[in-house]
Amino acid sequence: MKIPSFIILAAALACSITPSTFADDQPAETAPKAEGPSGKQTIEIAGGKYECTIDTSETPDLTSWTEKELAPVVKEWYPKLVELLPSEGFEAPAKISIVFKKDMRGVAATGGTRISCAADWFRPNLEGEAKGAVVHELIHVVQQYGRSRQNNPDATRAPGWFVEGLADYIRWYAYEPQSHGTDIVLRKPERAHYDSSYRVTADFLNWVVGNYDHDLVKKLNAAAREGKYDEALWKQYTGKTVQELGDEWKTNLSARAAAVGNAPETSKINRLTEAQQKEGWKLLFNGKDLSGWHNFKTNTVCEGWQVKDGLLACIDPHNAGDLCSQDEFGAFELQLDYNISVGGNSGIMYHVTEKGRAAWASGPEFQLEDNKKAGDPIRCGWLYGLYQPPIDPSTGKPLDATKSAGQWNHVRLLVTPEKCEHEINGVKYFDYVIGSDDFNDRVAKSKFAKMPLFAKSKTGAVTLQGDHGQVSFRNIMIKTFDSK
Repeated sequence: MKIPSFIILAAALACSITPSTFADDQPAETAPKAEGPSGKQTIEIAGGKYECTIDTSETPDLTSWTEKELAPVVKEWYPKLVELLPSEGFEAPAKISIVFKKDMRGVAATGGTRISCAADWFRPNLEGEAKGAVVHELIHVVQQYGRSRQNNPDATRAPGWFVEGLADYIRWYAYEPQSHGTDIVLRKPERAHYDSSYRVTADFLNWVVGNYDHDLVKKLNAAAREGKYDEALWKQYTGKTVQELGDEWKTNLSARAAAVGNAPETSKINRLTEAQQKEGWKLLFNGKDLSGWHNFKTNTVCEGWQVKDGLLACIDPHNAGDLCSQDEFGAFELQLDYNISVGGNSGIMYHVTEKGRAAWASGPEFQLEDNKKAGDPIRCGWLYGLYQPPIDPSTGKPLDATKSAGQWNHVRLLVTPEKCEHEINGVKYFDYVIGSDDFNDRVAKSKFAKMPLFAKSKTGAVTLQGDHGQVSFRNIMIKTFDSK
């Protein structure tokens, strides 16, 4: 498989774990309190397999929050974290404690099975990062990397950047992926380094997992837990040293930052940099209204399409329909970000004309969907019904570079008479030539053979499909070329 140029997360891979990964993904009920000293509550977890004591005796003003907000998170997520970080013969601690300290500095710290939380930091962050910070510490409890050193004087110690980075990797990509906590690395990619720890290392781990070894984090975690962590493991599992991986990630990080409109010059969406403007890029969506768009064969836009928080969003697929650009394009490069709902299905059609009864009667479609749960066997990034990417040797399935539902993916679509290309998150899937013998043979064997207008027009609208699920778009930009 060709090494991709950049990728945030490969969705259908083990790194893209979300709460829906687990069978028991229903919201946890408020944890019951066992009788105990004032300010302490004991939570039974997983039917009594685990037990957690939360102590707010020094900080009684936090008791209500821990009972109503924190306890359910601990009850639901502690067993999930155990499942995410398995290793042979490992049993996670059965009893853990979380103590809120009134005079503690910093944020939180974990020693063995005890988590200490700085009340002064938590109070102003109860509606923000407070629960996520505790989840980060719960991951440290599950890691238990110090056990091996108790009985083996030769056990190696995993580097701190990896320990903290792994905890943040699970926090930001499993517990709260909707927070996009690692996006901060896009602000100054030139300063990023793989061993910077926390969010930066989390982004690095996510990228390596998506590009090289889907089980890398599990393997490195098992080695660290057994006291066998060694830098050579990176090369063993990926074929490259950690330094080589870090250099490649950093290079691709800069490309990713520019692609999603978060280059160092700006952190705002739906904006073109000065360089992009000079290169001829044009925004198709201004982030403010639906100017330049209309539904297929109308001059209006259905209410199912809305502009929300700078996003072009299909919020009601039952009243949205296909949304067409006002302008028509021939040869072009299109880039955009999309975020799709669980089980969602959408698409980007091009060279759409209004001569057919539907947009897809004339326009080839770059498929968009949630690869995990969508029912359509045509997967994201494929040219619908005609082309799909090669087999990924590591999975035995067609290459999949998407991130899971609820996360942003980046699309690049090149359409010229000489060549068309499909990319997801910087990974090239395939290329083809419209009107070539190969293309025409595939059309003849597909459902499109009965559509005389299909792929015949050399120009047409860019069209966003809006009748199969909720989906949002941002940073929709296009660069046109003179047709030869």
